[in-house]
Amino acid sequence: MFLYILGLIVLFYVYRWFRELGRVPNKSDKFVYITGCDTGFGNLLAKHLDTKGFRVIAGCYTEKGEVELKKCCSDKLTTLHLDVSLWAVVNNAGISFPTAPNDWLEIDDFKHMINVNLIGVVAITLSVLPLIKKAKGRVVNVASIFGRISTLGGAYCITKYGVEAFNDSLRRNMAPFGVKVLCIEPGFFKTTVTDSAIFQSHFQRLWNKLPQEVKDEYGSDYIEKTKVMVKERFEKMLDPDLMKVVSCMEHAVAAVHPRTRYSPGWDAKFFWLPLSYMPTFISDAFIRRNAVKPKVFLCADLLCCWCSLAALALIAAVWFFRDSRQITGIHEKHVLVTGCDSGFGNLAARQLDRRGFHVIAACLTEPGASRLRAAASPRLKTLLLNVTDSASIERALERVEDFKKVLDVNLMGLIDVTLKFLPLLKKARGRVVNVASILGRISLIGGGYCLAKYGVEAFSDSLRRDMMHFGVKVSIIEPGFFKTQVTNLNLIEGDLKERWNILPAEVRRSYGDSYLQDYIKVQEFSMKMLASSDLSKVTSCMQHALSARYPRTRYSAGWDAKFFWIPLSYLPTCITDTFTNIMMPSVKES
Repeated sequence: MFLYILGLIVLFYVYRWFRELGRVPNKSDKFVYITGCDTGFGNLLAKHLDTKGFRVIAGCYTEKGEVELKKCCSDKLTTLHLDVSLWAVVNNAGISFPTAPNDWLEIDDFKHMINVNLIGVVAITLSVLPLIKKAKGRVVNVASIFGRISTLGGAYCITKYGVEAFNDSLRRNMAPFGVKVLCIEPGFFKTTVTDSAIFQSHFQRLWNKLPQEVKDEYGSDYIEKTKVMVKERFEKMLDPDLMKVVSCMEHAVAAVHPRTRYSPGWDAKFFWLPLSYMPTFISDAFIRRNAVKPKVFLCADLLCCWCSLAALALIAAVWFFRDSRQITGIHEKHVLVTGCDSGFGNLAARQLDRRGFHVIAACLTEPGASRLRAAASPRLKTLLLNVTDSASIERALERVEDFKKVLDVNLMGLIDVTLKFLPLLKKARGRVVNVASILGRISLIGGGYCLAKYGVEAFSDSLRRDMMHFGVKVSIIEPGFFKTQVTNLNLIEGDLKERWNILPAEVRRSYGDSYLQDYIKVQEFSMKMLASSDLSKVTSCMQHALSARYPRTRYSAGWDAKFFWIPLSYLPTCITDTFTNIMMPSVKES
């Protein structure tokens, strides 16, 4: 039996190797737009594709980079304005600094990187998508292995999770039009993004800005230990062979049958990807074991985790016992809940108020706050809080305004509120409970929602690993489909019709006259089948995360989340894409 299985595996790889040998014809007629061509992967890819015969349009940040690239390439390479039938776009531009523990950073540190690494990718892709659709071409997005596992504080992992979400939803959207959307997930390579000297410079600058209280928490030798760790461990992991990444990019652009995902680098294939599929407590234990410990590091949590690893047979019993224990002194604890006008937030505020917590309920409107006060005890206090007020992002392109509005509220607002209250939470050794979604694990729909929820997952994971040293516990709630304002069919249908009506006639024809109605029917069927009206399933998870002595790191609320969406998110991309295509209406060009 084992030999049969081995034979099938060998046969599969031989078939894949043979299938991937094919290259697209007429390369001299195909234009490829590459961003970030001054240095690194983009620069090397532009040269490589130029030698292969493609017409490369190279986007450089500096005139010097543009001149140097032209010197070593043929006349086919140009930096002219994009007005051609475009075969492929390779979104490679990106930055990785500042990267540091989350409590060292301010909201502006997140904004700039999100603008470049995520909003920039969305903006460029949308601006050239009509040309790509005409050519039935390629979109190649360079994410990172840190789009699969969030190990770093700051915005880098958040943006790469967002790129993964955008890539997945775009791939499923564009498949009916013959456009292939591919994702590159490199491990550690030696580029300017991973330059240790630049990292240490940024790290030192952030350290110098910290209040003395925070420096005391981490210890005076923390920054020196970090620099030594970067020098002794990180630099040794860097692979200087950038062609491993560029070869993946070239295959994604030129192969007749490109893969949906490429993981260049042995560390990506055999370490980071397997680790990303491990249970959270295992990945947390490994990352903590290899991280520099702050001065106030609490050894008890680490010991507890390793005891759990050593006693796997007892996990179920220990989990049940820990899960059922509640914290003491509930009447002395204050909880801030945002989004309390309706839905999960409203019900959670009332439920926590009944338990005896001092609830500070942040509402968007005065009527919402009044209704909540009338339904709660005098302990509950309301305040009007629009989480987008201090999270307005600099304008990118008008095409991405729809994405930015959702990211402002669902991601930037959440980060801003968390960072503002983090010093108080550290003093109390308290809790952070972030409501993500099952759509933070599998990107089913277009727009900014999945990008934001992927970002919430990345921020929560890195924050949990940063804060566990200080006794702060960070939990993520991942609800399935529930009947709230977010899933209100009338609102969804109205928004879809409004957007359909402002589309150019050419785009509407490409989808077909009946596509909108078919899409609305799918939405209605899905919501009626899957959406639960019992919001207490979500708020019970919130309550447990806040009051249990040992809260879980993740809560999956709803049977659809537990038994359908989460298992589906672990399956190979080809299976999830097939299922999604079956669910969604067909494109029938008019």
